[in-house]
Amino acid sequence: MMKKDKGIPFDGFGSVLEMLHGADANFREKILNNLRRRDPDLVRRLESGLRHTAASYESRDSSRQDNSRALLERSQRNAFTRNYGQ
Repeated sequence: MMKKDKGIPFDGFGSVLEMLHGADANFREKILNNLRRRDPDLVRRLESGLRHTAASYESRDSSRQDNSRALLERSQRNAFTRNYGQ
């Protein structure tokens, strides 16, 4: 849903999802409950998007954690073998 109208492309729905994802749980629920009274369909889309966003963040974080584990092991191995043979 990104639109480009003589400027920088902007995804408003995605920005709202990012804001809600980063928000405190109580604040997020308060916002969603207020929106639910006015537009239940929008809240369903937002909640679905939040689940998808949370899943993508989890997979990104787990891959970072795996990379950091490998980096730590390499670093420790290098430190252990640095003076080998001297």
